[in-house]
Amino acid sequence: MRSSPENRPFRVLVDLTRQVDLTLLVEQLRKEGRDKLTRRRTVIESLESVAADQQRTLQPFLDELIERGVIDYVRPVAIVNRLIVEGSAAGILELSRHPAVASVLPDWSSEKRLFRENGRVEGGSPLLGESFTSWGVEAIGAPALWRQGLKGKGVVVAAIDTGVFGDHEQLRGRMLPDGRGWLDPVEGRQDPYDNHGHGTSVLSLAVGANTAGKTIGVAPEAEWAVALGNWNNFYSRSRMTRAADWVLRTVRPDVVINAWSDSHGECNSFDLPFINAWKAAGMFVVFPAGNAGPSPGSDESPANLAGTVPHGGPVFSTGGLDRSENGVQVFTHSSRGPNSCGGQPFPTLSAPGADLPFAYPPTADHYGTGNGTSLAAGLVGGAAALLIEADPDLTPEELEEILIRTARDLPPAGRDPDTGAGILDLAAALDAVRSR
Repeated sequence: MRSSPENRPFRVLVDLTRQVDLTLLVEQLRKEGRDKLTRRRTVIESLESVAADQQRTLQPFLDELIERGVIDYVRPVAIVNRLIVEGSAAGILELSRHPAVASVLPDWSSEKRLFRENGRVEGGSPLLGESFTSWGVEAIGAPALWRQGLKGKGVVVAAIDTGVFGDHEQLRGRMLPDGRGWLDPVEGRQDPYDNHGHGTSVLSLAVGANTAGKTIGVAPEAEWAVALGNWNNFYSRSRMTRAADWVLRTVRPDVVINAWSDSHGECNSFDLPFINAWKAAGMFVVFPAGNAGPSPGSDESPANLAGTVPHGGPVFSTGGLDRSENGVQVFTHSSRGPNSCGGQPFPTLSAPGADLPFAYPPTADHYGTGNGTSLAAGLVGGAAALLIEADPDLTPEELEEILIRTARDLPPAGRDPDTGAGILDLAAALDAVRSR
């Protein structure tokens, strides 16, 4: 690839003019009484059809630019009708003038401090002990659902993160097969890896098998898939686009855990189309509130965004809790509202996010403990899997409403900018699911 200053390649995201109106499509499917799986298939097929049709008409022009050497690389996606393009400034400028092009955004990356608190990583588990149960799974009431046979069987949980150490004793054997369980958009490696540890820790709280006397996961029988969207703890627009597209079209999960952010203290809507596509396709989507607290207004994007399909509501965001003498309290660094993006509540609710044990690389019996709202989001993702097992027809909007309505309020009374609706209460949520 050229490297001289005048020809230095740029990577950009090129959005085309035709995009699917997902709110309209979901409303149409609702009126027709379509079930969730039909909704999922129809949404994905609609996105793929619109993208393929317009991208096909643009292909001769792209071929010409490639032949002339001003464009080097084009990767199409369908979650948004978008092309990821690398080329010279002149080539990208020429492409931007095509009538099929709506906008051109530069790729952008930033180091994300996903763990702001000090974690303790242990070889084996000498400090944790030979056996232990996470206070987090107990605090949200997961054992009561396990006793009723609900452990996430038949449910698929996807995560976009720093990767995953898939051979850990808490995770091995439940990765989706046939290329649906792992995506590495950086190096193209076929076997899962995690060069940071964050992805392994979060996923283990969602779907850890609770083996070897170590109980850390909420949905121990759920299957999982991971896209390496934040390589070495860095976010990039192009990598996230590829990861989001793969999750939607290849994995087709029931739950999507997004333990990352792209902006602090602002409203950055770049990732909103991904969230809307997942939700339109019937997937429950959860984000951590962030670890920028305790100041008011320390919310982060995309967790603080509104405008999600089908009703324009907020992103489902999870604050973090710590243990206290009187029960639980907000974790010191959990991001707080009020929401910088308008009047929508933030966070949505809360779950344990401090002093939690989790699986960690580099060996199959390696564990650590740490703090962060990412861990809380992992617990919520696992909780969603249990409730979806109880009622596979639950739409994401129905599940969100139930989780909010049944959360146990924490002081001060009512929804507040520290803990949202309160602590996740799985037993109450299950009762609400069964009484629908």
